[in-house]
Amino acid sequence: MALKHAASGEVLQLLPATPATALISQALVCAPRLEVMRLVLEAGKLIPGHAVAGPLTIQCLTGCVEVQTAGVWQNLQEQQLIYIAEGVEHALQARDGAIVLVTLVRLPHSG
Repeated sequence: MALKHAASGEVLQLLPATPATALISQALVCAPRLEVMRLVLEAGKLIPGHAVAGPLTIQCLTGCVEVQTAGVWQNLQEQQLIYIAEGVEHALQARDGAIVLVTLVRLPHSG
């Protein structure tokens, strides 16, 4: 069964009302120029280095993750956000179990 993406004007719950409620990683918003993903990461989970065509932000909702940009690892803790410019290679590793919100701007294709 495909996961439902948010409709325009729909309010979403980013974190569960009760801690025991299980969350999954999923794309919450998928529009032509915007994608918002909630990633649920187990401690130690590594997302290897990669770059995307548009700028993005990573916001730590719970836990702690390390983000690598320009070869430097930085801690990203709850209620912190990092901006990454388009085309910049980055990696992510969960230090603890963590939930992050990734917002990606999709640039129009040229050509």
